[in-house]
Amino acid sequence: MFNSKIKISLRSKLMLMSISVLIIPYIGFEYIKQTETYLRSELEKSLAYISTAVASGLDNEPSFFRTSFSEEKDALYVHKLNNHLIEIDGYISDWRSYLKWSRSFESISLTNKDNFRLFLSEDRQYYNILLQVEDDQLIYRTPGSNEINGDHIVLVYRDKYARLKKIYISPITSGAVNPFSIQKFFNEYTLIEEKKEKPLTNLKSFIQETNKGFNIEVKIPLDMIGDNLGFVFNDYDIRNGAKNVIRTFAIEPNKIVRSSKDIIDKIPDHIDKVGKRIWILDKHGLVLASTGSLKQKLKENVFNILYTFLLPPAYDQFEDDLAGASQLKGVEIESALKGIQKTKWRSSPDNRAVIVSAATPIYFDKEIIGAVVVEETTNNIQFMQRQVLSDFFDEALFTLAFIVLLLLLFASRLSSRLIKLNRDATSAIDEHGKVQGEFTSSSSSDEIGELSRSFSSILKRLDQYHHYLEGMTGRLSHELRTPMTIVKSSLDRMEKESHEDEKKEALNRAKQGLDRLQNLLNRLSEAASIEQALQEGDKQSIILNAFLEQCIDGYRNAFPNQEFDLNTPSDDFEMNIDGELFSQMLDKIISNAVNFSHPDKPILINLIHNLDHATIEIINYGSPLPQNMTDELFNSMVSIPGNRTDTGPHLGLGLFIARLIAEFHGGVISASNLQDQKGVCFSIKI
Repeated sequence: MFNSKIKISLRSKLMLMSISVLIIPYIGFEYIKQTETYLRSELEKSLAYISTAVASGLDNEPSFFRTSFSEEKDALYVHKLNNHLIEIDGYISDWRSYLKWSRSFESISLTNKDNFRLFLSEDRQYYNILLQVEDDQLIYRTPGSNEINGDHIVLVYRDKYARLKKIYISPITSGAVNPFSIQKFFNEYTLIEEKKEKPLTNLKSFIQETNKGFNIEVKIPLDMIGDNLGFVFNDYDIRNGAKNVIRTFAIEPNKIVRSSKDIIDKIPDHIDKVGKRIWILDKHGLVLASTGSLKQKLKENVFNILYTFLLPPAYDQFEDDLAGASQLKGVEIESALKGIQKTKWRSSPDNRAVIVSAATPIYFDKEIIGAVVVEETTNNIQFMQRQVLSDFFDEALFTLAFIVLLLLLFASRLSSRLIKLNRDATSAIDEHGKVQGEFTSSSSSDEIGELSRSFSSILKRLDQYHHYLEGMTGRLSHELRTPMTIVKSSLDRMEKESHEDEKKEALNRAKQGLDRLQNLLNRLSEAASIEQALQEGDKQSIILNAFLEQCIDGYRNAFPNQEFDLNTPSDDFEMNIDGELFSQMLDKIISNAVNFSHPDKPILINLIHNLDHATIEIINYGSPLPQNMTDELFNSMVSIPGNRTDTGPHLGLGLFIARLIAEFHGGVISASNLQDQKGVCFSIKI
């Protein structure tokens, strides 16, 4: 008997199996992840297409790329401050987000380590300038001195008329500094050309000392400066001593480069700029124009926390290391400036965003004069993945809940039906194995209904078997009593009779009784050994016509009072059968037919064949079968009393053995009443 320490109900098993439905969202999730590769590839192609479209609009436009035709590579880039107001106070707190784009200038002297960093920006009316000077010793100008004998800054520029001019910032103490220019004039009294300082009240400057030197902030009106502006730091280590000069230019002041609205206007309007940034560079990598932003507001998602565990997070705020850049470098830019379009993937410094850029060269007269760089983050891809994942998970969770609920209902229904079937089957048999009550079979067409009907059939057969066993005592008693009585009476007669003839007659009657007893024992033995005989059966090719003729001749001798008519086709029909077993099957059916046939009516045997199939019909005229016995007649222990008593004992095994032999030959045996209800037809289809 099956014994398990852990009992798992059918409902629980189906619920556990329902978990396998989770493989559907898992496959969907893996598919969504795999689409990222495709989306990234499409993003690269899209940015390459946009950069090509922008570059095509700027080809053969040399007026936008004047710095590309100059050998001077140290142009100064004017940054936009994004509406950020700068307070001129000498402190760098207002500049912190822009300091990474300041440019460094060093002394050409190998022994002097002093240097300064320069950041140049503009608002609507002014240039805002920050110089962070590293100086091992700050020397202030002597107050009231006519000579500039301390550290000072010189702004060298050309005005809008291209005239070269200079502005001096020479502090005498920390704090506000009054910028000035130097004017030359002819002294009529001394007849000597002299110089004098002219304060520039429209400029503002401030100096603050630092641990490494000092900071100087300067605000200059835009209309003062033309296209060139340079800076010179004159560094004195000893007052009135030799000075060290650090400059941003060699001869001509630096070219001023700023983002050009005219260039931006050349970008096609149909290009979607949301989440994209477009750079226009000269051939030195200097930024001539830029538009757009990589940052964009992403829609909130209630399941964003869940999806963060499944997919890389998408941040709308991250560190943009190129925001406000004045010059770009990178393998994609170097490749574009060599005439080869290229893309590049990089992460933001805080690793919160992945940025892809595509660079395409710009041409004039078949010469490269610049490049277009288009950038975009993968946030749109990640957001799209989350949207798809959200929709997919919503539908998958709903489907999963529906399937689980459906399986739960189905399991409950299935479990209740099985419990009922178990209860009905258990209650149908008492503790002694006897069928009690009536088992009501299910009319359902599924497997449980089929199992219920099988149980009903088994119980009916078991009930019949019990009835047979109950009647077996009386039947065996009846079958044994008659020959035993014959033997006993014959022996008694032999004791009383003195004549030899009468003793001989009594002895013959005793032998007849013993023969009946032997016949009864033979039938019981035959039923017990039939299965072994079937296992050892050997089929051989036999002509069925001749075989039936031999069998029928034997039946005519065995039953001389019964007439037999055999009808066979003219052509021989050959089949593979076991002759001995086949004869035994016919014996049972013929014996049954003789038992129920009228003595004055013949038993008809018909052979009908078609290709490799044959049908043998045995028809006897007599009592018809009861209506409820046509299907049960070939079960074991089923017996119907016959009309004649000279055919031996009836134990209900003959037709059961005939059915087994027919099935051994791959055939089917059946019995049915004739249409006029005046007899029975047994059919053997092989």
